[in-house]
Amino acid sequence: MGIQFGGFDDFGEHLDRIAKSGAAKRNKFVSQEAEVILGHAKDNTPTKTGTLKKAWHRTRAVQGVVEVFNNTEYAAHVEYGHRQTPGRFVPAIGKRLKKSFVPGKKMLHKAMLQSIPTFCDDAKQMMENIFGND
Repeated sequence: MGIQFGGFDDFGEHLDRIAKSGAAKRNKFVSQEAEVILGHAKDNTPTKTGTLKKAWHRTRAVQGVVEVFNNTEYAAHVEYGHRQTPGRFVPAIGKRLKKSFVPGKKMLHKAMLQSIPTFCDDAKQMMENIFGND
C-alpha cells in the first residue's frame, strides 16, 4: 500500500511560466507606478517659468527598479529648502530677501505619499496576474 502524488509536472510548468512572465509584468508594474508618482510630482511642483515642472523624468524599469528624478540645477533647493542672507538684494525678483531659511516644497516626497493608497491595490492586482491562472 502506498500513496501516489501527482500534478508536480503541471506545477513545475506553471512555475516556469511565472518565472518567464513575472519579470516583464514586474517591470511594467513599476513603470506604471513611476508614472503615477511622476504625475503627482509635476502637480506638486511650484511654477513660475515651468522649467522645474517639465524637468521631471523617470528611468526605464530594470529588474523591478525605476528612478524618478529632476536634474534641474535648483531642484534640490526647492525640494528640501535652502538658506539665504536676509537683506541681500536679488535683481531677478527685484526685492530684498527677508527670511534666513526658505522651507522646501517637498514635491517628490508628497508625490510618494499621494501614491500609497493606489499602490497597494495595484500591487495586489499585479500579484494576482502573475500567480493567478494563466
